[in-house]
Amino acid sequence: MKKKPELELFSPTQEGIIVPLSKYLNQMAEFAKAEWPGISISETHIKKAWAKLQKNEYLGDDAPDEMLEMYEKMSADSDMAEEMAEERLALPVVEAEVELTEDEPVNESLALVESVKQGLELSSFTTKFDIGSGMTQCVPRGEVEMKDWVAAFAFGLTLESGAQWIIGDSVVALENAGHDDVVNQLCANFKKSYPTVSGYARACRAFPAAKRDPMLPFTVYREIGNANFGEDSAKKQQELLEAAKNEKLSSTEVRNRVRNEQGKDDKPSGHRFLLLNVGNFSNSEVLRSMPQEVQEHQLLIDLGDKSWFDPAEGEWMKFGKEA
Repeated sequence: MKKKPELELFSPTQEGIIVPLSKYLNQMAEFAKAEWPGISISETHIKKAWAKLQKNEYLGDDAPDEMLEMYEKMSADSDMAEEMAEERLALPVVEAEVELTEDEPVNESLALVESVKQGLELSSFTTKFDIGSGMTQCVPRGEVEMKDWVAAFAFGLTLESGAQWIIGDSVVALENAGHDDVVNQLCANFKKSYPTVSGYARACRAFPAAKRDPMLPFTVYREIGNANFGEDSAKKQQELLEAAKNEKLSSTEVRNRVRNEQGKDDKPSGHRFLLLNVGNFSNSEVLRSMPQEVQEHQLLIDLGDKSWFDPAEGEWMKFGKEA
């Protein structure tokens, strides 16, 4: 019986890199330590949270806010990984080695790959292509051949941590030139992850060089450019990009905006209220939403906003001091 392949997710610590689930969970511990230094989140906590996520169970009411934020991030990462896995299953299988007969027409795409596999003159790359400020484009300086675009793709792989635009632009150019199944063939020959390269290309196609801002990280463009909003995709993508610029949103915040626009933001939020029973503390409750009624023996506290509700005034009052 064929073993089910391990789920692959975007690394929480290495921007734009796909890693298997086991490594993702290990890296999430590093991410949590840097993101929430005030709380200790161990690998055991992370694995338990992941197990609950897979069962579609939410964390308990007593979970710290930092754990809730981590859970939401893992949930978004999981959704994206599942979408990428479904996309990969729909792909045709491409053999890396193809034997050609004399009567068979040469597959130009594979021939182009072979033309750069034996050795790349990477030092001459920038004489043929303009990669722009902050490596936000890959534009020919003059006349180039299709094999130069394959060389550009290979060059981008060597600088993958900061050259996603180069890889994506190379794929888009090859597809625009009429080559079929470009991503699948390149990934098969260069041993790269299809979801990673495909995601780069979708971001590049959604946001051509003229629409890119070197001050925004590629992950922001990837989150928006890979999202499908139906008939209004182009308009909605541009609106989200402007929001990311103007509001200085992080990649995680952009992802949450995208999920919200797609109607996927249906999980309970981390916002919590404490309905404190002043006569008997053990009968107090932590709630996800405001109760319809607050009785005389109860005090309603907004744990996120650090305020309490005054029923006499009908207003929320801030606590006077913070420890």
